Amino acid sequence: MTLYAWGANSYGQLGLGHKSEEEVSPREVPLKGSELRAEDIVSIAGGAGHTLILSSTGLVYCCGWNSKGQLGLSDDTLKLTQIEILKEFKIVEISCGWDFSAAVSECGKQFVWGNNQHTQLGLSKSITCTGIPSRLQVSQKLATGFKKVSCGLRHSAIITKEGGLLVAGTGAKGQLGLGDNFDDNNYLSITRVPDLEDVISVASGQHHTLALRENGTILSWGENKFGQLGVDPNVANSFIPLEVFHHDGLESVYAGWTHSAALTKNGEVFTWGRDTYGQLGSERDVPYKPEKIPTLSNIRQLSVGSEHNLAVSRDNKLYAWGWNEHGSCGTGDKKDVRIPIQILKNKTVRCAYACTGSSFAVIE
Repeated sequence: MTLYAWGANSYGQLGLGHKSEEEVSPREVPLKGSELRAEDIVSIAGGAGHTLILSSTGLVYCCGWNSKGQLGLSDDTLKLTQIEILKEFKIVEISCGWDFSAAVSECGKQFVWGNNQHTQLGLSKSITCTGIPSRLQVSQKLATGFKKVSCGLRHSAIITKEGGLLVAGTGAKGQLGLGDNFDDNNYLSITRVPDLEDVISVASGQHHTLALRENGTILSWGENKFGQLGVDPNVANSFIPLEVFHHDGLESVYAGWTHSAALTKNGEVFTWGRDTYGQLGSERDVPYKPEKIPTLSNIRQLSVGSEHNLAVSRDNKLYAWGWNEHGSCGTGDKKDVRIPIQILKNKTVRCAYACTGSSFAVIE
């Protein structure tokens, strides 16, 4: 199997061994000499200029920008490098914010590193950044362990073992869901969203957050300038969770910077929010309403970047759409893609990942 990468590469975040403004066509990532094998890749996440890759053995590799310690290394690196400090834990989940990172282990521990200027790591306000992956410690009342994490621009959301949701970071636009009288300066580094239970999927955008409950209800909160919450944009921000959509077959939710998406168990993709660059994948009369992308079906994996999206079908085809200024759609040019287009044709695609402005795919 082979790992391909394309899109923004100004910090070397594609792992190609060099920096470049962009790579508009998919290129093979050299893994020779690395312990990482393409067939072992189970997840890829990326921030403004850094990338994390998770292997099935629970090891985490990184490359790119390290300005705030977001790689968990002492320096930048252009080649995929293992994060040694996480080696003794089997990591099962990774996420990247703009310049910070998080990982969850099989036994329910969470590790955080990078920028903490907005307490987005959930660590003490006295720590402005750290290059050492640090275990997140919370009281037993808040959580006995963690299951999933999603990092946004300057905030993060974590599903606890109990199905509750903890949030950290800035909440100036309501993205923490902690109520109207919220103030960044007078609350703890990490807090529980009140009255929210049975959460099975969470997604953090630029300034908004989505949560999917077991019963198929999507709740959203934060900025709504483009209807990314799933309600009319005349509601500018919501500081509390709003019930915006219900569908019995929903599997997971996703957030770009200013658009949102959901995947159903039978492979349908719903999108809503900003559509300036074609992020929604189909023409919309009412962009804030969650609607199905009519040209996509039988999707088994969806990945949402800051302004572009990737989807892998059950017959192993890869589709891309949205913002393409840095070639993140992999079409060979920089024109935005308004309707999902198949890329890497004639290839069998195992999985694909849309990061902030870059993209990756594992090809069989």
